[in-house]
Amino acid sequence: MLTNEIKYRLGELIIIEHSGVLLTWVTHIALGAQRSGRCFIIGNILVIGPLDREEAGHLKLEFHENLMKLPAWNKTRYYCFASSLRKVGTEQSLTSYLTEQLSIDKIGMEAVNITVPSTFRLNRYKITVGENSIISWQTIGELNRTIGGKCFTESGILFIGSKENELDEGQSRKIFFNELKLLPQWDKTFAWGHYGSLRICKESKPRKSYKAIWNPEYVKTCITNNMPFLQSQEFRKERRSELKVSVFEWLKMAWHRIVEWKVWGRLTSLIIAGIFFGLRIFMFIVEKIAFLSHRIIERFRKHRSK
Repeated sequence: MLTNEIKYRLGELIIIEHSGVLLTWVTHIALGAQRSGRCFIIGNILVIGPLDREEAGHLKLEFHENLMKLPAWNKTRYYCFASSLRKVGTEQSLTSYLTEQLSIDKIGMEAVNITVPSTFRLNRYKITVGENSIISWQTIGELNRTIGGKCFTESGILFIGSKENELDEGQSRKIFFNELKLLPQWDKTFAWGHYGSLRICKESKPRKSYKAIWNPEYVKTCITNNMPFLQSQEFRKERRSELKVSVFEWLKMAWHRIVEWKVWGRLTSLIIAGIFFGLRIFMFIVEKIAFLSHRIIERFRKHRSK
């Protein structure tokens, strides 16, 4: 049984190091419950694994107070979620691959020297290694236009940057993907993802924009305030999933505030006054109906007596 625990703060997550051999994360959800799962270190990136369990925990305020007492996570510069990364050569996320890792030791990824100019295939992207080891991508966007941008690597992972250029002349989608199939599979990194999924650990809150946060010297001009590339079907699914999660989390937070009387305490008097007012209107209506019924019965009796 692992007993020695060192806890850290990362945004709204508590990162726990168990006896130096295991990493887990914990976060709060509504009604005093909490969720937890595994974490993994890949080079200079902390990868947040999927949900493993859900159990009873602290209330929101108590959890937040405990969270703010912890030191900030500082063992990696970046963090991201396993669901946002893909294993090269497969369509699956890194989740199943990472769950096979049993210890906290950094997952060793041998650095590949990307210096020889060449062109590769990666999912629906054409990856080109140019002069000075600058990596770029191309694919077919809307209206069969060729779009592209820069890539960068971090800790054995290739990240697809934002769209930077778009050719006016159209190109046959069929021809592009047929030519893409002839290229060798990208094998210079073991995983890949989109740059918007990589975040800096020093940030206390998740980014509200999708501005790139990894900015090496040779790609400073390629990462801008633009939205990340949304043409990939896989990336669109990830964005929709994240949107659903954010809406769900907002609803849980609103409900939790009501439960903790943050909102309920302010509305109690108005609700009680409204209930009494409704009862008075109801009694008034009942009295009017009874009065009218009595008048109708009296008139009916007088009419019959004649």
